[in-house]
Amino acid sequence: MSFLRSSIPHFAADESIGTLFRISLGVEFIDDVDRVRPNALQRSSAFSRHLREALEYLLRERPCDVAEWASLTGVAFTDGAHLYGYLRDLFDYFYGDRSDPPVPPDPEAPMPAWVAEHWP
Repeated sequence: MSFLRSSIPHFAADESIGTLFRISLGVEFIDDVDRVRPNALQRSSAFSRHLREALEYLLRERPCDVAEWASLTGVAFTDGAHLYGYLRDLFDYFYGDRSDPPVPPDPEAPMPAWVAEHWP
């Protein structure tokens, strides 16, 4: 397990959080994060709490670069500023006052070379 996977709170212990990062924030479904929002808004649910803690950790600690993020999700951001800007917008969409889902990165953005070599 990579450092990022092991460091994100609840990633390994709560299957729904790991699935959210690997699938819902992955290249195939990143445009559909609005489908996750109803579950994220159920503030009394474990999923909502765990997702919030995972996103807060990512935003506070900034533990990964674009290559590691791309190896986790298959989604390439041009740089860390865009990656963490997206995560901030995602957090605000789920838990703040943002009414529209964040705009995912350009699917034509180049995949970092290291990730492209190791991505399935």
